[in-house]
Amino acid sequence: MLSDHTVKTIYDDLIEEAAESLLERYEEFSGKNISPVPVESIAEHLLGYTLEITDEGLFSDPNFLGGISFEANTIFVNASVETHEGRYTFTVAHEIGHHVLHKDLFESQVVDQSKILCREQKKKPLIERQADRFAAALMMPREILLKCNSVTKQRRIPKTLPQAIGLANSLKAECGFSNVSLSALVNRLKDLSLISDEIPYQSGNRWRMRRRPSWKYLLLSNLRRILSFTHRSQ
Repeated sequence: MLSDHTVKTIYDDLIEEAAESLLERYEEFSGKNISPVPVESIAEHLLGYTLEITDEGLFSDPNFLGGISFEANTIFVNASVETHEGRYTFTVAHEIGHHVLHKDLFESQVVDQSKILCREQKKKPLIERQADRFAAALMMPREILLKCNSVTKQRRIPKTLPQAIGLANSLKAECGFSNVSLSALVNRLKDLSLISDEIPYQSGNRWRMRRRPSWKYLLLSNLRRILSFTHRSQ
């Protein structure tokens, strides 16, 4: 993995433009509009990569979700995510992001070109965050999202996670994002400021809510403190 100090900052707008440019190339190549975005076809037919689903070697560890070998023109996907369509397609899109954003950097920085640039589930260095942003922009194009009725006709942005999930569900159906997970779509809405910034990014393993103590909880807590103090004083 390339360390953060060797990876230059790529502003989000430039990542968005890179994803949009690749989609335009694919539309010209295939001759049709695309929804849901066929990331497998983009990888194989437009970019010339072989897709390999494996649980061997490095990928016997399920924490390594995917990887890309520029030398072998191969994108690897951990077999553990094969049946999870949203995670599988996002992993392929993530590796495409490395091809678009980091191929030249990797080839200039890494002496052993047989090494695989891997996507780990837990570690998020700069190069991985950039590829994640690219994957989201590729699979959930900004232009499509901003034009959807579910976005244009909402009176106010969602303030809570359940409201954000509701919007994501509507967009998933309206925009044809059938190969995108709800958690990825919620994160995309957060990136585009279409939901409250108070809603945390979702990991995909479980929903993460911003927890605030209710008035009932605060009342009961204070009551327990008073009763405990009274009991000790007697």
